[in-house]
Amino acid sequence: KTSKVKLIVPPPDLPPIDHDIIKTLFHRPYFHVQVVSDVAGVSLGGALKNIVAIATGFVAGLGWGDNAKAAVMRVGLLEMVKFGKMFFSNNVHTKTFTEESAGVADLITSCSGGRNYRCAKMSVERKVSIQEVEKEELNGQMLQGTSTAEDVYHFLKARGKVDEFPLLVGTYRILQGEVRVEDLPDLMEGKKK
Repeated sequence: KTSKVKLIVPPPDLPPIDHDIIKTLFHRPYFHVQVVSDVAGVSLGGALKNIVAIATGFVAGLGWGDNAKAAVMRVGLLEMVKFGKMFFSNNVHTKTFTEESAGVADLITSCSGGRNYRCAKMSVERKVSIQEVEKEELNGQMLQGTSTAEDVYHFLKARGKVDEFPLLVGTYRILQGEVRVEDLPDLMEGKKK
């Protein structure tokens, strides 16, 4: 089932966000606030990082180590930036992904212990589907990465861009059972399986 959510450009008559008021209201010594006006970039970062977290969890489940996880995160971040610039070039800013908490920091956190990462890791370790782990471990909560991977795959396929996002597409193909988790390095390099 595909999402009915559509990202749109904010209307030009929308008043600007008062960054100072938002920061004054929410910033605390233990909770730092950085107001970002790049709505599409923040939204894309929040969605796409879940796919990357699944791929990172797969690698962790295989026991391939921190360098392999870091490689997946690096490629994932690059694909997140590319996706934003390719499809939302008029209003997505690269720095939202690379400099803001809503981008790289959220990606690192999700790929280090978020539920998409944890469930993917457990699925490999237990040799069961991620859906089975989701049912057993999340008490009715749903993984965002699995449905996002499907939506992104169909979005890319409709535009003839599947080959340009090997990690995002490879993760979807693993989730679908088309390829093995062990194929991820080759998939990331664009090798056909």
